[in-house]
Amino acid sequence: MFKKIQRKLTIQYAFFFLLFVVLLMAALYISISAIMQQQQVQELKLFFGKEQYHLEKDDVARGDHNKDDQITDGKKIEYDANRANFYYVFTKNNELVHGDESFYGLYKDIANLMLDVKEGDPQTVEWKNEDLLLIKYHLPLTQNGNYMIIGQSVTKQHHLLERVMYAFIILILIGTLCIAFLSHYLAGKAMVPIKKSFERQRKFVSDASHELRTPLSVFYSSVEVLENDDENRFGAFGQEVLTDLKNETQHMETLLEGLLFLARFDQNKLTTKKEDIELSELVNSITKSFERTLPDSIQLKTQIADDIQFVGDETSIRELLYILLENAAKFTGKGSISVSLTSINNYIKLIVEDTGIGITQRDLPHVFDRFYQATKNRQKKGTGLGLSIAQAIVSHHHGHISVESEFEHGTKFIVSLPIVKED
Repeated sequence: MFKKIQRKLTIQYAFFFLLFVVLLMAALYISISAIMQQQQVQELKLFFGKEQYHLEKDDVARGDHNKDDQITDGKKIEYDANRANFYYVFTKNNELVHGDESFYGLYKDIANLMLDVKEGDPQTVEWKNEDLLLIKYHLPLTQNGNYMIIGQSVTKQHHLLERVMYAFIILILIGTLCIAFLSHYLAGKAMVPIKKSFERQRKFVSDASHELRTPLSVFYSSVEVLENDDENRFGAFGQEVLTDLKNETQHMETLLEGLLFLARFDQNKLTTKKEDIELSELVNSITKSFERTLPDSIQLKTQIADDIQFVGDETSIRELLYILLENAAKFTGKGSISVSLTSINNYIKLIVEDTGIGITQRDLPHVFDRFYQATKNRQKKGTGLGLSIAQAIVSHHHGHISVESEFEHGTKFIVSLPIVKED
């Protein structure tokens, strides 16, 4: 149990650490990316201011050129691969006027890349394996309504960000592994005092239950002697008191037996026999016997498959079925109880269903808890250990028990037991 809790705590710690680090790294990555882009945009704005001044001075942007001034490498487009920033001037009809470019032939595609972009909005585009940061500006009316596209390559920056992202991922993975080992160690340390306290409590329950059995048996025998004593006959009130004492003693004895059973189960000291059980015959026999104890207002229905066999402890299986049947009858004032036994895919499935008052969704997760008291309309006299014992029996046989219920619409207990049990 403690190993399961320790493993659960380790997974939770590692998950929350991973979530925190991922969010932190994502925020850091976005911040770095935004700062880099802001700096690049600022550089382009300064570059635009300088180039606009030169264009106005040289009258190039108005398209004042000779007929021989065509789009050639030496005329309207000046190419320099070492240029940090580049620009192009277009007419309002998207015809190239002039440009200084860093990537040969970019002038052919640049207008289409920025066709639907608003003025002043930075745009990152990919062109021939290059990442380009571009901004579009309309020139003053003195420039005949022309516009300018300025830009620079941000490929190196993007590659840097990619390497940073990969480094973040590696750090996250390493950090998660480290925190997982650390969480496992710390969870184990935290469980030590809890485990010791639990062991002391469990030993106390076991010892107390064992030690109380003898005086309780003596007390019960004494009550029977007094009840059957002909010489000192008690009055009606005395007889009533003796009956109450006898009933409460039986109830306490049942409670102690349940506590002892659960204490042995907790300490892995539960001794059971492995024997071949004709389970179909056993369930048929128990249901027929139990049916005779039911009031006329409750009908028992059975659907039991033939020739189902199981290897386990017959006494425990009997107790399991009686617990489920008694629990169903206790909370079914009028209606029916259904018992079905089938064999599916190497598993035996036992279902006990009733049409009683059901269980609320608030109480449903706690039905197998020891001494748990459900809502008032389900409080009946009992030890509060029956379903806990049923769960322990099923677990001891390497099976699984679950419950389905809807308030005021009945309850269904489903037990799955493996046909071939693995030790």
